[in-house]
Order: sequence, then structure tokens, then C-alpha cells
Amino acid sequence: MFRSMIAPGSGAAPQIQPLEPGDPQELGGYQLLGRIGAGGMGAVFLAETRTGRRLALKAILREHVQDPEFRTRFRREAAAAMKVRGRFLATLIDADPEGEQPWLAVEYVEGPALSAVVRTRGPLPEADVRSMLAGVAEALRAVHQAGIVHRDLKPSNILLGADGPFVIDFGIAQGSDSTSLTRTGLKVGTPAFMAPEQVRGSLATPAADVWALGAVALYAATGQRAFGEGDTTVVYYRVVHEEPDLTGCPEWLLPLVQACLSKDPAARPDLAEVLDFLNDVPAGHRTGPAKILPAVAGGAGAVDPDDDATALRDDETVVKALPAGPAPAPEPEPEAPRRGLLTRPITWLVAAAVVVIVGGGTTAAVLGLRSGGAEADPTPSGPPSVSAPASASGEPSASASAEPPSVIDECLLGRWKQTDLATEISAQGETYPTAGWNGRVVEFRPDGTQVVEFDDAEPLHADLPAGEYVETWSGTATYTVSTKGGRLTFETVDFDDAEVTRELAGNGDTYQPEGLSQPLKYTCDETTHTQWTTGFEATFERLD
Repeated sequence: MFRSMIAPGSGAAPQIQPLEPGDPQELGGYQLLGRIGAGGMGAVFLAETRTGRRLALKAILREHVQDPEFRTRFRREAAAAMKVRGRFLATLIDADPEGEQPWLAVEYVEGPALSAVVRTRGPLPEADVRSMLAGVAEALRAVHQAGIVHRDLKPSNILLGADGPFVIDFGIAQGSDSTSLTRTGLKVGTPAFMAPEQVRGSLATPAADVWALGAVALYAATGQRAFGEGDTTVVYYRVVHEEPDLTGCPEWLLPLVQACLSKDPAARPDLAEVLDFLNDVPAGHRTGPAKILPAVAGGAGAVDPDDDATALRDDETVVKALPAGPAPAPEPEPEAPRRGLLTRPITWLVAAAVVVIVGGGTTAAVLGLRSGGAEADPTPSGPPSVSAPASASGEPSASASAEPPSVIDECLLGRWKQTDLATEISAQGETYPTAGWNGRVVEFRPDGTQVVEFDDAEPLHADLPAGEYVETWSGTATYTVSTKGGRLTFETVDFDDAEVTRELAGNGDTYQPEGLSQPLKYTCDETTHTQWTTGFEATFERLD
């Protein structure tokens, strides 16, 4: 099926950590050999059957199963995933949704996630993109034939093994005719890879997975996300109302990406046509009506001008995104991954030491630098504001300059020194505690400027399965900010005088950061200032 086979590389898997005190030695009759990682839902263990077959066994935290709705949802989703079998699927082998500590066991795939490879080595070459997409399309066909919609296809859910790509994580897969058991208003999926109908809260169909496949294709070939990064509500707005940014998309891939990212689900191709396209079958000879047409200027499907409002629901908040008036300007795209010291030849398998996914609480929540790792929504509760981002030069955009001057809480004015940080980092789809940045100085000025000085700050550091990760910031960053209702909102940022060096297990690179921060909640008194959002909390003491 593949147009060209992909050299498997080292085949190195993420480092397996020893079991911790208190970890079971076996679960469900499976011997546990070590820890693959841990996250908000539970720990993932490397397990082995009596015949020597290796499995990734995820043990759900007991605190989650106290919720009867969670137990019902887990039971339903395990049963749904059991129905799915396919060549490029990491198959669910066994599960116990009724146990005191529920668990599920999935086929263990030895290889990194697509997100990790693109993050550390840059975009894939054409032959590898074709082969990866063909395997993922075959996996999705198997999912859809079982009456299931994946609903969260993204680069971190595609593992690149020696035998090809494997699609994982059916934890939120749902029958195409079923009713969601998630909380009212809570979206299921990852913003950058969610179809417009998912953002609107409509029932997801197989066409939503085709949309995600198009977004994955663009990411694999360019390293960029079709609708940028930043505040969740801004990304939601772009997905529903704006055209994707296809800058840099290879000419051969552009027709596929444009067709998959059509706003109209009915205009998207089916997976049979996707496979025909990847195998260079002429449009007149493809299965069914051809929807992957020669690329046209202006991007994917047009926005309906009569679509005057879309409710963007995010857990406890509801925001009306109105096309009237200027839309939020696109945020600067992250630079292509810098090679730095990571210069060894590679296709899609890399040594575990360099497949770290930098993201999660610190860089994602505080600096707006997102990656393909775990992508929790860091937006604080309460009505989020969609502020006008900066231009690529760091100066306010035209729409931003038309706004009134920023207003700063008088309590914040002055210089503050960070004394404590609680955050996390994502690696291989799991999260790990992260410390550092103590000693960085933040100055709030009356004109709405915030200057952050990093030279005296200790590095960020975390213990990951592949070794110690260290991220050192230097120089200064300048933001324009405003405060309202206990929320600190970042409007523009200038990173021209800042630099970041990151290292993992003897490998590293240096880059200049980009992107706006997520809004933060804050408290302030005469001596202490605290900022926080999901997965991040920093405390400062007043200097003057």
C-alpha cells in the first residue's frame, strides 16, 4: 500500500522507568515491568502477557471512578474500542471497567509520536508523509467501519513504529449514532485539529476525522498548524470563521489539505479518495465523485457569510464569536524547529533521548508556545477575552492600536521577583512536574507594559523518562498587558531580546521564542503576587 517504505531508524523506544513504591506488580493477571509514564488520568505501565507479548496498560486513578458518569463513559468507550481492528491501529487487547481500579491494555508500539519527530527533527520528507498518511487513512477506515468516530486524531496520537504508523487513543472515540456523556458544553478534541462542527457542538461524523487528517497532513509536511496557536477561543474562532494558513504547504499536498479542511463536511473527500490521491490515482479514476481537486488560491472552503454567530463553549464558559468587526489577527507562527545540536540523519524513528515534546503548563500556558504533546486547555474559568494579537514584528496590530490604552491594576505596578513555581511539562503524551524560573524579575509599568528579565532566573528543569530536561532562558521579553476582574491578559509581545536553550540527555538546541501568553488569573497585595491557570502557578515577592 505504501508508495515507498520508510527506513525504520534505531527503533529506540522511550525509556521505561522502574516501578515506584506502591505500584502493583501485576494488574488483571498481567505482569508489570515498569512505568512508561503518568498523566492526569492515571499511570501507564509496560506489561507483559504470559506468552511474552508486551502491552501498554493504563491504570485509571481511583479518584476518577468515584464519579458514576465516568464509570459509565469508561465502560462504553472500552466496549467501543474493542470492536475496532486494523493494520495500523494500536489494538485494545483487554480492559476491566468494573474493577476497583479500572484499566485497559493496548498493544505496545515501539516508536515515538509524530509530534515528537516533527518537533525535534522538522517536517517529514514527501515519501514519509505519503506513507504515514496512507497508514492513518487505513486506520481511520477501520474505525469508521466499526461505527466509531475517533474525534481526537492529532500528531501525538500517531506513533511511528518500525512497521508503519499506528493510531492510538480511542479514549474519547464515540459511536457515530451515540449521545455524548461528557459534561454539558465541554468540547471533546484538541482545538487545532477539531473540525468546525465539533467546535459548534454538533455531533461528530467520520468527516470530522477527515478534517483532522488534513490538519495532520499539513503539520507533518510543514511543522505548522492550519489555524495557528494561542488562546483556545481564538483558535476556535479561526477554525469556524477563517481560512487555514497553508503557507509552506508542498504543492503536491495542497489539493488534499484544501479538500480535507473544507468548512462543509459534505465537501470533504472520503478516505477511499484520500488513499487514491496518495497513490497518484488520476481524479477521473478515483472511487466515487472526486472532491480532491487542483489547488486554488484562497485556501479551503469559504466561510458562510450568513453565519452571524457561533457559540463557542468551553466547559464553564460561553463566548459568542461574531464575524462583525475586525477578526483577531493571526498570531506569529512558530519558527521551524531549529536543528542546533540535533543533526543526525533520521526519518521518523529517533532515539528516546531526543523525542521530548516540550509543552504543557510552562511554555504553553505562560508563553503561548504549544506543541503536539498533551494539550490541556489552560484558559482560566470565567469569561475569556479575545484580545488583538501582535503583528509578526512584535508591534500591536492595526486592530490592537485602535483599542484604548491598557489598564493595569495599581497593586501590580512595580518590580516583582519570582520565588516559587508549580507547573508541568509534556513528554511522550504524559506530564511531569517542572520547577525553575525562580529569580526572574517581572516589572509592571503604568503604561501597560510588562518587562520580564530572565538573566538571573534559574533554568526550568524536569526529570523525564529519557533523562533530565533543562530549559534556560536569557535576556528580556516585553509585553503589553491589561487587567480586569482578576484576570491578566497579554496583548502583544516582543521576544527580540530573549533566547532559550534546551537540553535533554546530552542533546540540545537554541531558539528565539514566539507567541502570546494565555490569560492568567492573579491575586496581589502589598508584598505578594500570584499568577495561575490550569497546570501553572507562580508566586512573586515585591522588590519595590
